[in-house]
Formats: sequence, C-alpha cells, structure tokens
Amino acid sequence: MIGALALGLPAQALALSCMPYPPTVAYETADASDKVYSVVRGSFTYDAEGAPSGYDENAPEDDWLTTGRITGNVLTPEGYSSPVDAEVVVVISCVGPWCPTLAQDDDALMFVRQEADGKALYLDVAACQSNVFTGIEEQAFEDMQACMAGDCPEWNP
Repeated sequence: MIGALALGLPAQALALSCMPYPPTVAYETADASDKVYSVVRGSFTYDAEGAPSGYDENAPEDDWLTTGRITGNVLTPEGYSSPVDAEVVVVISCVGPWCPTLAQDDDALMFVRQEADGKALYLDVAACQSNVFTGIEEQAFEDMQACMAGDCPEWNP
C-alpha cells in the first residue's frame, strides 16, 4: 500500500506485477509488524457463499469478510506444539481477475492476525501478500521453525 501511494498508481495496477511472496518473507513481514501474528499449521475452512470468484467491475471496493475456522498447531519455539481450534474472520481484499482463489486446505501454513488481545482472529487474503499458503512443500514448514529460532532462510527471487 505504501508503494501505491508513493507512486501514485492504483493498487490494482501494482497487483498485476506482484513479486512472489514466499512464507519466509511473510514471516519477516509479520515479525516486523506492529500487529501480533501467530503462525499456524493446519486446516482451515470458510463460508465461501457469496465470495468473489472473479472480477466484477461493479463490486464494492471494500474488503469481503466471512467467517472461518482454523484447526491445527501454533508455531512455538518448540515447534508446532500449541493446539488451536478457533473461529476466524477471513478478510479477502482482492476481487480482480489477477487475484488468487482461496483454496480450503487440510495442511496449510497461515499467519493469523490477532486483535483485541487475541480475542479476535483474522486471516488476511490479498493479491500479493496473502497470509495463507496452501499446497506447499514440507520445507516451508521447517523454514518457519528456523525463522522462529532467528535463522530465517534468505529468499532470493
């Protein structure tokens, strides 16, 4: 978003040229944020009724919100060792033709944003910086453990 303001370009134009956003970069972004995130390995489902399935030039510019559920384990210094089974608010902020489709998955890597002292949980999905990674290799889960230990693998695009 800072890039869109600084360059004076609409966010949609920038979305067309997204750099790959691997889990290690998502970890570093979440770690540097003022917001609180938890890294979760597990399944998620959401109420997809009414979810954007493609571009609609008449769609409102606001984010699309729905309810969801995450079940799995939160990453701690001991690994994915803290069970979680919680409702989340899924925030989809991209409804253009270039936007990813949010696939529900049994073994996903998620960066869950916490608000209200952890009483409200959000799963943010955007065109370039989605906090949900599905269909990824086991190495990505291991990389998150390395990041938690302060040794995040360097990513070279």
